[in-house]
Amino acid sequence: MLSRSQHTFTVGRAASMRRLRRRVTGSGRLFCSTNGCASFLEIDVDRHEAICPVCGYRRQLN
Repeated sequence: MLSRSQHTFTVGRAASMRRLRRRVTGSGRLFCSTNGCASFLEIDVDRHEAICPVCGYRRQLN
């Protein structure tokens, strides 16, 4: 078989993304949750929020 089917490719990619997020969560770094952005959030302690430097996504911290 020279190429994988679309279904196999999609399932494998989804599994690898879940694995990446689990690994990131264990390290204490926050991952940007917007669609297509694969960066880490920078924490702003004064405002109690995390900000993505790439897409501008903001997330309130407790």
